[in-house]
Formats: sequence, structure tokens, C-alpha cells
Amino acid sequence: MFSDSLTSYFHKDTASPQWDITNAGSTATVFLHSVVEICDSVTYCERAFEKNGDKPTIDKSSESLHVFVMSAFAMLMSHFEVFQKQQFAELIDSNDFMDGFDDLGLARRLEKEGCNITLYRILAARGEPREPGQIVADSLVSWHNPSRVNKFFQIVFPKINIYSNSAIAELELMWQLRHSIVHTGGIVTREDAAKVSSLRRFSDRKLVLEGRFISEVGKRLHVIVKQASITLESELRKRFIRQEGESDAEVDEIIEEIVGCTSPIPSWFEI
Repeated sequence: MFSDSLTSYFHKDTASPQWDITNAGSTATVFLHSVVEICDSVTYCERAFEKNGDKPTIDKSSESLHVFVMSAFAMLMSHFEVFQKQQFAELIDSNDFMDGFDDLGLARRLEKEGCNITLYRILAARGEPREPGQIVADSLVSWHNPSRVNKFFQIVFPKINIYSNSAIAELELMWQLRHSIVHTGGIVTREDAAKVSSLRRFSDRKLVLEGRFISEVGKRLHVIVKQASITLESELRKRFIRQEGESDAEVDEIIEEIVGCTSPIPSWFEI
């Protein structure tokens, strides 16, 4: 039908990762850098769009910003899903640092939560250095359900919840908004509005999001991720196997690599 592939229109840097994730810090730190970058992009565009001139020009700028903000929010949530999977994978791959772990028990708990690793997924990972944790994480479903995500992390650390009830409520709203943008053209359908109580008054209405919405999402994700990291760090320290002669600083460095959490804007960790 078309003379060339859409891939021919990719930017020349598409083949080059923005950063090497193995050298960029912990999973949470990499994610929060992405959050800040997306928020900064929206702020930059908001300042650059036309605010002077005739009304049609101003209205067009405003509409363009709303479209950009919707896309930016969907990208934020995509990064958040990646963060959850990678943090889970990091813990799976680090269990040899932890006391009381056995692979058979871990495998049984994974199977109970619906982990089904296909031969295709194993074969697709060939030719690149890939730890088993990422294959396992990709084989689990329902990463858009924060209550299920709590259960996934309980596979590694039983009885903990990385998300509090209030965090679950926030994330359920975010995921539903993302669903409305990606699947229903930015319309909050009646069926979707009924799923989240705070959306019920927006039934059958079109979402219109502004730049400050993205900043607020970014701040809330900072708080949620920081609280989750604190919970994971506490549990990891209880189970960490210190090697003979290993200093406190060396232990701290290893734990920081696994569950550390820093941000270019530390003030966003404050509620």
C-alpha cells in the first residue's frame, strides 16, 4: 500500500538508548529522572506556545498544548510500568544477596501468581545479556493494577505492601486516565467512570489536561516511588547477607544499586 516503512521516519538516534541503564543508577532513580525530563518538556512547551496575538492563534496554541500534555501523561505511565517491572526484576536477580531464599519456593510462588514463561519469550531474549528477572517480570500480567503489584512484590518479600491504600487509590486513578487517553480517545466513558469513584462526575466527558497536571502527577509519583523504595530497602536490609570483611559502606552501595531512590528535584519527595 505504501512505498516505504514508517520506520524510515524514525529519528536517527532511535537505535541509540538515551542512557545505559546499567550505569545510570538504581531503577527508581532512572525512572524519576525520566519523570522530571517529561515534566520539564511540558513546561518548556507551555512557555514556548503562543500566548499573545489574536484569539484564534491563542486558542490553537492552547489546544496543541492539551494534546501534548495528554501524550506526555501516557508516556509517564509507560515509564512507570517499566519501573515496576524493572524493580521487581532487580529483586529477583538479587536474591542471592538475601538470607532464606530458595529458587524452588520462589518458582512456586511465581507460578501461583500466574507467571507463565513461554519458550517464545526465552528464545526472543537470546543474543543479548539478559537476567532471568526481566523475563519473569515480563511474563506477569496486571502491572496496571497496584493491588496485584503489591502481591507480585510479596513473592519476594511476603507480607509487605509497597503501595499503601492511599497510593493504590492515586494509581488507580492515573491508570484509568491513561486508559481513557490510549483506548477511548481521551473520553471518560460511563463504564470507565464507574470504576473510579473520583471520576464518576466526569462520565462521558472529554479530558482536557494542562501543564500543571503533569507536574502534579510527577510530584505524586515521586512520593509513591520513594515510599515503595523505603519499604523495599527496610526489608532488604533485614535479609541482606553480609560477606566476610564487607564494610557498612560497601553494603550501603549494593543496597543503593538495588533499591536506591534519588531525584534531580528532591523537594518533590515532600508531600
